Formats: sequence, structure tokens, C-alpha cells
Amino acid sequence: MAVLLLIRHATNDFVKTGRLPGRTPNIHLNEEGRHQAEALRSALASKKMDAVYASQLERAIETAWRVAASHALPVHIRPNLADIDNGTFTGRTIKDVAEDVATKDLWKVVVETPSAAVFPEGEAMLDMQRRVVGQIDAIALAHPDIETPVAEPNAHPTRRPQVVAIVMHADPIKAALAHYLGMPFDFFQRLGIAPASISTLLLNPAEPTHKPQVMHVNRVPYDGA
Repeated sequence: MAVLLLIRHATNDFVKTGRLPGRTPNIHLNEEGRHQAEALRSALASKKMDAVYASQLERAIETAWRVAASHALPVHIRPNLADIDNGTFTGRTIKDVAEDVATKDLWKVVVETPSAAVFPEGEAMLDMQRRVVGQIDAIALAHPDIETPVAEPNAHPTRRPQVVAIVMHADPIKAALAHYLGMPFDFFQRLGIAPASISTLLLNPAEPTHKPQVMHVNRVPYDGA
């Protein structure tokens, strides 16, 4: 069973504009975001860590390498952890797409029944959930329990779960948590995921009878959580 730390990337200037970032490249952490990422590094430095993964987007990588640095670990890039592809909505403000006659009906679907929403020239929101959950399951399968050394010659070996940090984006984290909690996808936006927050998931896809356990949601180390 893997202990998965689902971490949202730290903040940036783009997110404060109210625009939809999607797969936009070259969005980097701002000064506040770097402070948040360093706080994450400090909070996790004393914890056991076996691997660190991130999406290919710079804001995730810049958060992930700080987490990884304290443990001398590489950052494994997985594009299937990326934010949703907003298609032609990418870079537009939420206010604009909500009020534009050409897009307001679709935006209402995005907000009210996301299970039916498909971004023009982009991704269906349910496909985003399937993509992210599939990648998280694959990561958990790649990190089974490992044996730990025993002091006594005749002692039975013990096993411990691997701890894995996965740095990605707000909607993918919310969609994944909704899946593992058994929530209807149309309710996934009811979950709050702050920048640089940690949500903890216990997962063992190799064991059919194992039920995922969501241990924490939206813990924010730099606020003292």
C-alpha cells in the first residue's frame, strides 16, 4: 500500500488574474509561491520519502524539485498528471467565458454538470479524471511495500509502505479525491485545494479488496496545518 501525498503546486501570478491556465507553458512560481514551496520542503524534510512525481508544467516542477531536494531524489515527469486541457478557453478569464453569449451555456455545464462538459478543442472533464486516476494507480503499483532491516538474526522481516509525493494541479487533485472518496464527479468542485497543500491518500490497486483511504485533504504546512 502506497502513501501518496497529492500536492498542488505553489502559487503564481497567472492564477491571480482569474484566467484559465490549462496547459499554458512558462507559468512560474512567484515570490509568494517560492515561499510556499520552501515551506513544503521544510515540512516534508524530516519525513520518509521514496519518490517524487510531477506534471510537465513548470509550476508543478518548480514545486516538486524543492520537495525532492531535501531527500536527494529525482523528479519523475508524468504528463498524465497535467492540468485539464481547456482548449480554446485557455487563457480566457472565467468572467469572460461566463458572460460571453458564445460560451456562457457551455460554462454553465462546466460549473453545474462537469461530467457532461467538453472544452472546445480541449478535453472532456471526465476524461481528465480518468487520465489522472489511471496515472495515480500506476504510480501506486510501481511503489509496493518494501522490506525494512531487522536487528535480530531470527526476527521476521517487516515491511513498510512507500511514501510518494505527486505534485500536480487543483482540478486533477479534486477529481482524483472525488473518485477515491466515491463522490459523484459532478460534486468534485466542492473540494477545496489550496496552493502548496497536501492531501494524503493510502492506495493499493494491486489488492482488489483494498479500499482507498483519504487521510487528509488540503493540509497547508505554511499556515501551520
